Amino acid sequence: MSENEEKTSYEKLTPQRKLLYDAVMQNFEKGNLEWLQGWAANDTPVSAITGKSYNGINRLSLMQAASARGYSDNRWLTYKQMEDRGWSFKRDEEGKSLGKNAGVPIEYFELRDKKTKQPFDRSLLDGMTADERDEYMEENVYPLRKYYRVFNGDVIEGIPALERRELDESGYNERAENLIKTWSDTECPIIHGGSLAYYSIVNDEVRLPRRESFVDLPEYYSTALHEIGHSTGAEKRLNREMSADKSSKTYAMEELRAEFASMFIEQDLGVKAKANHIQNNSAYIQSWSKSLKEDPNVLFKAIADAERITKFVTSKEKAAKKKQEENKRVEYFAIMQDTDEYGDTVYKVMMCAESGQIQYALNGYPFRSRDALMSEFGKMKELPLWKDKQFQEISEEQLKSISAQRVEEQSAKSERLDKIQEEKSSIYIPPGEAVAKDTPKYSVVDMAGRGIDSLVNMDDRNIVERASKSKHGDKFLSLWNGEKVLGTEEKNERSLMARLAIYTQDKDKLMRIFKASGQFRDEKPNAYYNKLADESIAFIAGTRTQAKPAIAKPAAKSSRYANAKN
Repeated sequence: MSENEEKTSYEKLTPQRKLLYDAVMQNFEKGNLEWLQGWAANDTPVSAITGKSYNGINRLSLMQAASARGYSDNRWLTYKQMEDRGWSFKRDEEGKSLGKNAGVPIEYFELRDKKTKQPFDRSLLDGMTADERDEYMEENVYPLRKYYRVFNGDVIEGIPALERRELDESGYNERAENLIKTWSDTECPIIHGGSLAYYSIVNDEVRLPRRESFVDLPEYYSTALHEIGHSTGAEKRLNREMSADKSSKTYAMEELRAEFASMFIEQDLGVKAKANHIQNNSAYIQSWSKSLKEDPNVLFKAIADAERITKFVTSKEKAAKKKQEENKRVEYFAIMQDTDEYGDTVYKVMMCAESGQIQYALNGYPFRSRDALMSEFGKMKELPLWKDKQFQEISEEQLKSISAQRVEEQSAKSERLDKIQEEKSSIYIPPGEAVAKDTPKYSVVDMAGRGIDSLVNMDDRNIVERASKSKHGDKFLSLWNGEKVLGTEEKNERSLMARLAIYTQDKDKLMRIFKASGQFRDEKPNAYYNKLADESIAFIAGTRTQAKPAIAKPAAKSSRYANAKN
């Protein structure tokens, strides 16, 4: 690349990228990577308001700024966020504001419509398949890079004290231990022994010296995470270009990716690396420096790759943790005593599914004795799907109560998913959203003559009172009073109708109660609400299926237990 081309590439960088590039290049001149440890001294940079972590280039930029300025707080916020909360900049001994020149640029991308050049409306993707969405985005949408400035918590007056993470003096880190074990068990074997640490592309395995060969546990974690970072390049994972030739440019850049990735992951896990944990290799550094001088964007490609590695690796930790939590969940069951067509007592076992549906275990087979049933049920609990679960017997009524609770939990989860949307910038408000603020899209119902007092039937009132005292009673009351809880009228109407259907399957009663709520709109046809009622009743009935399996009528009295297990 010529000098003019190099200058052009550099001049095209945003202010934030120029600052980061300059800092990296200055440090490369030192001939080692010990400066990275200083950058990683604090926890992962996060928003002081949402607690959400900064990623990629933003993460590294804030790490560099915190290190250069001696900040010990990992929280950052915009001037507007500070002002909205009544906070202010601290002042030095001379009374000068510490906020002067303290802002650090942060970049973000806003999606724009190629035709209108306006912010992209994501609702246009509703109803499309994943492939259709990708194709539409490729053809009709482009990203526009923007940036704003944030300030560190150390220069803010009034911000709550930082709650610092407690660290084990021995360096032991449970999350790092679990992540390394999970990766070895489910992704890529980690084999200990020998004197070298490396990832084998051919065998798809990580080799590490034994733990006792390392100076301390943080050094072991740092090395393991570095090699795990390399292993994500396999074709079946992130599929990066990999080379075993240590003299190649590809190999050197892979080392830079892995170094950034291990640093990011260590931050996320709370592992504190010492300066001598950073892998120093003058040949790599010279290669990196040369590559970055030729094309500054190589740095940002390495950072982006490192962020992808970080997310991929930590997602495995989260998945393992979720599975562990699921295994800890108690599986409740109830023994139901019934009679067959001859009046003889039989026993069946019922369980409650994750969605709240009550269903028979063991295919609903009837047993002539409780002991015979429990013996067969014990065999079922030893199957791979169940062997790590904890079981607890409860009454049939208690099982129905748990069923109703899980139905509500699933409903609440669906509502949360409906409300999920991209986090919006606190700096920029798209014109369409500004207009939308003054455009009502949800008709508010006049509650005059409605509400619980308008119900004359005591059973109807009792249903409303029971629903209002449930686990999510506050949300029920908001819906009942006609408030906008979800995004559209229909979603609010459906949610309230389903919540009422939990307590009554009588359609006339359900409609009578619903019409007393703030979600019933006179201008809509009754057929619309009748359909909602039918669908809600069917949905709730489906979660409480208690249909008893048919017992085949025996051909003769002598074979009366043909369908009953001993």
